[in-house]
Amino acid sequence: MSILLPVVFLLLEGAILVFLPHLAGAAAYVLMVAAPLLTALACAWRGRTEAAHARAAWFVLAVALSIWSLGAFSNLWQEFVLGQANLMYRDSSLAFNLAAVPITFLIASEWQPAGRRLLRVIDGAHALTLGVAYFLLIWAMLTARGAPDLAGVTVIVRLEDAENLFMLSGALVRWVAADDDAERNLFRSLAIYLAAYTALIVCNNHLIAGDPRLGPEFGLLSTAAFALLAAFALHGPATVMPLHPWPRLVRAVRVASPLLLAGVLLIVSLFLIQVNYAAGAAGILIAVVGYGLRNTVAQMRHIERGDTLQRERSELQTIAWTDALTGVANRYFLDAALDRVWHRDLRAKRPLAVLMIDIDHFKLMNDRYGHPTGDACLRQVAKVLQDALVRPGDVLARYGGEEFIALIEDADAAGGHVVGERLRAAVEALGIEHRGSPFGVVTVSVGVASATPLGDTAAASLVKAADSALYEAKCAGRNLVRSMPTTGA
Repeated sequence: MSILLPVVFLLLEGAILVFLPHLAGAAAYVLMVAAPLLTALACAWRGRTEAAHARAAWFVLAVALSIWSLGAFSNLWQEFVLGQANLMYRDSSLAFNLAAVPITFLIASEWQPAGRRLLRVIDGAHALTLGVAYFLLIWAMLTARGAPDLAGVTVIVRLEDAENLFMLSGALVRWVAADDDAERNLFRSLAIYLAAYTALIVCNNHLIAGDPRLGPEFGLLSTAAFALLAAFALHGPATVMPLHPWPRLVRAVRVASPLLLAGVLLIVSLFLIQVNYAAGAAGILIAVVGYGLRNTVAQMRHIERGDTLQRERSELQTIAWTDALTGVANRYFLDAALDRVWHRDLRAKRPLAVLMIDIDHFKLMNDRYGHPTGDACLRQVAKVLQDALVRPGDVLARYGGEEFIALIEDADAAGGHVVGERLRAAVEALGIEHRGSPFGVVTVSVGVASATPLGDTAAASLVKAADSALYEAKCAGRNLVRSMPTTGA
């Protein structure tokens, strides 16, 4: 399909030249208008079938081809309706230069525009200003000696070659740096079209247009490029093999493309200011202000993205360190907190108390009332324990099953015992029914151990001591607090 359509189009053009030679000139102009216009329709159709993030790009390409068609129609109007014969027409030249604006925008702007509307507006303003500034520059050079002459046309042809090569290079780079099929499809089609268009236009401008023996019908060769692009558009989305660029190249293209656009606009405006001061100064102002505004917006988005990532990281860390059932800290958080507090108290030479808390006869509660009731009990106990720890630095964590641990900084065994008694009384005051317990309600046993950390010991030794104290509380009848004496751990 990609080869057949251009071939059929060229055969049609050849048939007109051979069988209708008396209409060849007029037919050539009509076909030059029709070819880009039909290709624009093909690109618009392709846009309707593309994924949401790629749809607008094909519509933008359709706009570029429609503007080019207007330039060709202006040539037709000047030649056959107004009967004027000139080397260059201002309206046509403006249209052909503006046709490059949407393509320049596609090459320079960011892909997948979600959330970047302001940046794309700035890029669009840069591309439009560049197109107008480039037209004013080449038209000033074309008419430097009055009416357009052959010397001016020669300069313009070379500048058009440079413009086409600039767009072709940009499309090739974007093709190489593409990272999804939709982007690769677009820039592959655009690069191949621009390569064919540039080659055919160079042939037309340097060979055909300069030979008085060859009429406008011989310029029809350039329309094959439009047929080629139409073939790609009508072919529909396809899987395109990635060119596997370096990740740094992809990032560099993403960052540098819009900045390069501002830089090219600045350079063109510096040349333009020598022949049209007001327009050149306006171009420089738009380039500088747009560049600064774009950098500001991009920096703000970078900061916002960093803040969002930090917030998401904190939320994920909170989820990872929280017990899903009770909502208090889990074992992973406890291990990290114990290590942190241990080393902090080691430097400060302050005692640290560990309270091991166990719900009495919890297995009997699960057996008698069922696990949903047991889970509800765990949540209520965890909440009342958390509320009973009044100091901001106190830590409560679920150790496993029906066991909890509390870390109390700057507390000896006596202070830890006071806190443990407060926790025990708070749970008993809940009055949660538990007929499997001799107390008739849910109670807890608490083991307290306290020590001043020393450099040659581990925090785990304090947890082990609190567990031993808890065992004593259970052996003594439960619903009790037992403490280990304060020592240097």
